[in-house]
Amino acid sequence: MKANRPYVMLIAWLMISCVLHAGEDHGQAGEFLRYGIGGRALGMGRAFVAVSDDASGLYWNPAGMVGAHRLEMMSMYSDLYLDSRYTYIGIVLPRPNDKLRPGLLRFLAGPSTAFGFGWVGLSMSGYEQRTEYGQYLGDFSIGENAFLVGWAREEVGGWGIFRYGWTGKLINQGFPGLVASQDMPVESGKRDWTAGLDIGMTFQPIHAPLLRLISLRYLLPFRVGVSAQNLVRPGWSGTTGGGDSFPVVLRYGVSYRWILKDWIPSSWRSMAKLLGHTQILTTFDREVYDGADQGMYFGAEGIFSMFHHKLQLMPRFGLNNRTEGTSFGIGMLIPFKPTAALKLDYAYGDHPYMYDDNRLFLTVQLGTEKGPAYFTRKARTETTPGMAARNHLLRVLAEYPNDHVDEAVEMLAELEDSVRVRRYYGLTGGLGHAEWLLMDARRLLKQGKVGAAKRKAKKAAEEYHPFFIQPEHELQDEDLLNYGEVLLILGQLQDADMVLHEVEEPSLRYYFLTGSCKKYIGDMDGAIASFSQAVRRFEQEQNYLSMVSLSFLGLGEAFIRKGQYETAQTTLQVLIRRYAYRLDADYPRYPIYADDYIIDDAQFLIGLAELKMERYADGVASLLKTQRFFPGLSYGDTVERLAENMIRALGEADWNELDEMALQLEDEYFENHQLP
Repeated sequence: MKANRPYVMLIAWLMISCVLHAGEDHGQAGEFLRYGIGGRALGMGRAFVAVSDDASGLYWNPAGMVGAHRLEMMSMYSDLYLDSRYTYIGIVLPRPNDKLRPGLLRFLAGPSTAFGFGWVGLSMSGYEQRTEYGQYLGDFSIGENAFLVGWAREEVGGWGIFRYGWTGKLINQGFPGLVASQDMPVESGKRDWTAGLDIGMTFQPIHAPLLRLISLRYLLPFRVGVSAQNLVRPGWSGTTGGGDSFPVVLRYGVSYRWILKDWIPSSWRSMAKLLGHTQILTTFDREVYDGADQGMYFGAEGIFSMFHHKLQLMPRFGLNNRTEGTSFGIGMLIPFKPTAALKLDYAYGDHPYMYDDNRLFLTVQLGTEKGPAYFTRKARTETTPGMAARNHLLRVLAEYPNDHVDEAVEMLAELEDSVRVRRYYGLTGGLGHAEWLLMDARRLLKQGKVGAAKRKAKKAAEEYHPFFIQPEHELQDEDLLNYGEVLLILGQLQDADMVLHEVEEPSLRYYFLTGSCKKYIGDMDGAIASFSQAVRRFEQEQNYLSMVSLSFLGLGEAFIRKGQYETAQTTLQVLIRRYAYRLDADYPRYPIYADDYIIDDAQFLIGLAELKMERYADGVASLLKTQRFFPGLSYGDTVERLAENMIRALGEADWNELDEMALQLEDEYFENHQLP
C-alpha cells in the first residue's frame, strides 16, 4: 500500500486541480453524449453517479467500474425519433490480474483496478439538402461517434473505500452525402476529430471520523460520488464552421441501499428471514451543466432474488427536471452458469417534446465472480495475515448483506482493535454481538444505570434466543453462561436457571450463577448446594476470586434465611479471614455493590446472626466492628446510624428492642439486596 501512495496522491491532486479549474460556458456541442446509456441509469432517472458499477460506468462515472463483479459486455440500441439511432457497446474488465508483483505495473493493472472500453454512436439519415432557393441537392446523413477508454482504481483503508478513475474520449463528426457549397464548405465524407477527458470518484465510509457513531449496518449502504465530464474539453474545429467546445458538466450525488430486514422490528424474525437480502437502492444527483441551470435527478431500484437466486428482478423508477421527467424500467439477471450470466434491461422515458424513449439493453457477464466470495478466499490465502487480509475482508463488508459477512467479521475480530470489532459484531448480530452487549450491561450496572443495563441485556437476549431454541442448538458452555447471566440481569430467573442447566461441564462461574438464580428465586437449599460447589471449585480455578467471595457471601445469606445462624457465622468468618479483597472490575453484579466491597456486608451479617442466636453482647460488638473497621462503606454507615440505640438497649438489657432491631436489619438487608 505504501509503495502506491505517490501514484494515489498524484492522481488525486490532478483530479482536484481539474475540477477547480474547469472552464466557463463555451456552448452546447457534443449533445449526443448527453442522451444517456445503461438500463439501470435510465430507469432510475439518470441518478447514477454514486453507483456506476457496471459497463455503463465508463459513461457516468469511471470510478465505479471497479465495483463490477465480472467482465461485462453491454449493448444498447434505440430509435430515438424519426430516423435517429443511438447505439452503445461497452466492456468493463474489473480486477484483471492479481498475480502481478507490487510496483507500478500492479498499481496500474492489478487486482484493485478496472479497465473499460466503449463506443457511443448517433446516426441520423434521410435529410434533404437544398439551396436557399429550394433547389434539391440530394440526401445526406449525420454521424457522431465517441470511442471511450477508461481506467479506475480502488483504495481500501480503515476510513472506507475510495475509488477514482478517468475516461478518455476520441470523438468524430461527419456528414456523409452532404454537398459542399459556398454556404456549406463541408466535404462529403470528411470527419472532424476531437478528444476529451472525464474523471470521477466515489467514497463508501466504514470507520470515517464523525460517522463512527453510526452502526455499520446503517452506514455501509451509503456512498457518495462525483464526476466531472469534459475537463479536457473536446471541440469541433471547423466541420460546421468555427470552433465549438463541449460543455463542462459537474455531477455529484449520493446513493443508499435500504436493507429491508434491518428496518423492521427485531421481534419480526420470520419476516426478516423472508426478506433475506432484499434491497431498495435510492439515489440522488445534482448537476451543474455549463451554461444551463442545475438539474436534479432521483432514482430507485428494487433488488429481489427469486427461485433460490436463480433469477433476480430489478424494477426501477426515476424522476428528473432535465430530460424525461418520469422514467421507469425493469431488469432481469439470469445466472445460467457459475461463470456466466445474462442480463436484460428495459428503460422507458417520457419526453415532454419528443416521442417516448424506449430502450433495450443486453448485458453478458463472463468469468469468475469477483465479489464477497472472491475476497474471502483472498483473505484466507494471505500467507501473512495483516493489512492485506484486512482490506480484503473490508471489501466483503462493503457489500453487506451477503453470505460471507459473518466469516469476515470473525476473521476481522482477530486482526482489528476492540473498538472496531465491536462495530463489526454490531453489523452481523449473533453471539459475538451478544457478548459485547453483555459487557455493556455489566459496565452500566457498575455505574448504577440499571435501566440502561437492562435494555442492553434485552438486546443480548434477543441475539441468544434464536440459537437456544433450535432443536439441536450448538451453543457452547460459555455462550450458555453468558445467556444465563443476561437473563439474570433481566430478572428472568426461571428462564436463566433453565438455560444454565444446559451447561455440560460445570465451572465455578456456572455454580455461582446457578446459586444466584436459586437464591433470588427463594430456593435456599439449591443456592447452598450451588454456592458450596463454587467455593470448592476455587481450588481448581484460582482466577475467579470475586466469584468465590460472592459465593461465600451467598452461602451466608442463604444460611441466615434458613435460620442456620451458627453455620452462617462460620461461613462469613472464613470470607473475612481469607477472601477479604476488593471485588475485581469484571465481577457479575447481582446485586450491585456500589463500593466494590463485600467485607462490610459479611461483618454486618455476622453481627446479625449473633443477635438472632441471642448472643446480644457479641452481636452488638460485631456490628460495631462494621462501623469501626469499615467506615464509609455501605454497612459501616448503616451501623453508625443505629450504634447509639444498640449500645443503649444493650446497657439496659432490653432484649426485646434488640430482637426487633435484628428483625428490622434483616428485612432491610434482604430488601436492599432484592432477596425473598
